[in-house]
Amino acid sequence: MKKTSAIPILFVVVFLASLAGCKSGETASSNPTNKPAAEAPAAANNANQSQPSSAASAAATGVPSGPAEPKSAGKSELLGTYESREVHDKGVVTVISQLRTLWMFSSDGTYSRVSEVKGKPYHADSGTFRIEPPDKLVLSIQMTGLKTQRKMQNPPLSKTHKFELSADGEELRLTSEKGSIGIFRRVSSQKGQ
Repeated sequence: MKKTSAIPILFVVVFLASLAGCKSGETASSNPTNKPAAEAPAAANNANQSQPSSAASAAATGVPSGPAEPKSAGKSELLGTYESREVHDKGVVTVISQLRTLWMFSSDGTYSRVSEVKGKPYHADSGTFRIEPPDKLVLSIQMTGLKTQRKMQNPPLSKTHKFELSADGEELRLTSEKGSIGIFRRVSSQKGQ
């Protein structure tokens, strides 16, 4: 008789152990921040692109998830068009007047850059971008050259810049490998943002 009562207890223990294992797997799979970087597509690494909320993930999969992560109220996004203003290098501030560079960042993870001297374009490139916390702007340069001399980069060139964005998103600072800092001001916002 004792043998038959031990079987249901053993069954309950095994069931609870397997349920606990399933729950930990569900939590990891429904939380996009726990995925390894290799599994996430490049566009998903862009901090500007919205990730599905916990509630949306739970509704789609039918699996309840933990509380929704609060969205940082003071966090700005790298969106819109930024124009070069000045360069800080070894204590010297150089105001940009003859040279003009425009960076255009879109919410879909694409960017383009055009540089001009005295109003005439001399360099252009475009591709995709993503933000790697805490301070890396990673460009995947897919096309270089001006309209008449465009060249596809196959494979795309990858460039990483240290960057800082002001709390209001109006000032972008890019730091070169040599330590000079380019200051860019937002001249237009992306529509709908």
